[in-house]
Amino acid sequence: MSCPFNHAAGMPTIMEVLKTSTASLHDAAEGHQFQRSLVKGDLTREQFASYLAQLLLVHRALEAELRRQAPTTPAIARVIKPYQFQEPYLLEDLAFYGVDPSRAEPLPATSAIVEEVRRASGADPLSLLGYHYVLEGSNNGNVFIARALAKSFGLTGNEGLRYLNPYGDQQRPYWAAFKDDMNACGFSPVQMKTLATAAMSMFKAIGAISSEMAPAAVA
Repeated sequence: MSCPFNHAAGMPTIMEVLKTSTASLHDAAEGHQFQRSLVKGDLTREQFASYLAQLLLVHRALEAELRRQAPTTPAIARVIKPYQFQEPYLLEDLAFYGVDPSRAEPLPATSAIVEEVRRASGADPLSLLGYHYVLEGSNNGNVFIARALAKSFGLTGNEGLRYLNPYGDQQRPYWAAFKDDMNACGFSPVQMKTLATAAMSMFKAIGAISSEMAPAAVA
């Protein structure tokens, strides 16, 4: 399925725009105390599972809207592939850690981004791809976190870490395909701004969730 706009020569691609516009927020999110503990493998299993429960709520809301809007939004239909839906991987990991996902209570920051995603979906479905860009792109760095936690938790294989490493050796080709599909849509400047705004908002939300998780990580 084609997208409604063709990429104009000389204009930056949407992936270039998204990377540039979110660079400082990306760095800020990674600099949060909780995220540093995550990367170092310093969290307990319980702390990590609590974080996964918050991400489940975010992914569940976003992925539900992506499915709902895909039939009437050509760009979503083109870009989104079934394997990009991460909710099943989060459920698998939570089951491994003995967490009942139905009992997950959203943090204030989680509730805020979930509500925002739902509002944005109604106002402009295309914005969903901006939110999704952040979560899909996080898989590039998550594989390193998976290695640190595997060592810390004494895990072998992918059990308990499926969300952090959902694609295995397909990570690089899957990310390349995502970038190609996004760029092929040739979004207009106005659409690019919409996508960038959503992406920046998701980075801020991850940072806020991390901040609210931090006290538990150092308790």
